[in-house]
Amino acid sequence: MKEINKILIIRPKFLGDLILATGLVEVIHQNNPQAAVWFLSESGYSEALAHHPKIAGVFAFDAKRKNNLFYLLGFYGEMGRHHFDAVLDLFGNPRSAQMAFFSGAKTRVGYNLRGRSWAYNQIAVPSSAPLPSGRRRVIESYLDQVRALGYTPTPSYQTTLEVSDDEKIYVRKLFDRAGIKLGQKTAVLTPGASWPAKHWSLDKFIELGFMLQGQGIRPIYIFGPKEAVLAQEFEGRMNKDWLYLNQPSLRGLIAFIEAADILISNDSGPMHIGPAVGTPTLGIFGPGEPEIWFPYDKPHQFLYAEVACSHCGLDECPWMTCMDRLSSVDAMKRIVAMLA
Repeated sequence: MKEINKILIIRPKFLGDLILATGLVEVIHQNNPQAAVWFLSESGYSEALAHHPKIAGVFAFDAKRKNNLFYLLGFYGEMGRHHFDAVLDLFGNPRSAQMAFFSGAKTRVGYNLRGRSWAYNQIAVPSSAPLPSGRRRVIESYLDQVRALGYTPTPSYQTTLEVSDDEKIYVRKLFDRAGIKLGQKTAVLTPGASWPAKHWSLDKFIELGFMLQGQGIRPIYIFGPKEAVLAQEFEGRMNKDWLYLNQPSLRGLIAFIEAADILISNDSGPMHIGPAVGTPTLGIFGPGEPEIWFPYDKPHQFLYAEVACSHCGLDECPWMTCMDRLSSVDAMKRIVAMLA
């Protein structure tokens, strides 16, 4: 295969999936130190990759203009001018297949999916058997694409995000105003999630906040722009000594998690920020499968209860048995061990 020195990775959404894809950068550089790795992501997520020293550039796709012919012509024209040697389509939907095809890359890698494989000339063959649920580990499916380039995966898979010095100074100033002294332990808690079934109850997040406070750890609760109802309920019940951040920017969210001593998060996009910035992370899992979505070694851990209906993958659930089995005491025990 011709030497590949300029690679475009397509992962338009979602935040967690995009962060997981950053682990490919080191894999590619281990195999080809000269490679320039670019990403293509929707504009709402692309800023997560800012300041990354090993990512050559990012195409931010405006999904609101996805049906605007003039916008698409300009966007694809810009991609073509970069003369990519290879493109990896990690998303595999009709739109991303179209992006791969119009990238102009001579080597186009994708999955064998009906109605989409026409866009690729290299198919990523599954290298491992599916889990009992029928699904595969997400990073294994990503690695199949670099294997299609003839690359060998590295022994460890490390996701990375970068926080600038200015962002660190901004967080430190806010901590100073909130009375958080240098050296005082802080915990970021993100009680939201994209789907209702992934929500550990707000009651338990609040109970956990009081337990953290009792250990001298300052809780910082962060809510996203789509979690207004949950944030409003929390605001009415929060302790006056807790730090509450409502709808920070994505870069702000990353900076606050990087500054914390530990992150406690539902199975959601913010959960993947912690390992990528080096903050010990406790992931709270319900219907999702940790085997698929939590490829992280210690100090990172997950909290999960195996029940009869586990691995269901439901977005909404009338019972929530798996989540109800997880107590704030269980979480606190893990946190104390992780911080020790």
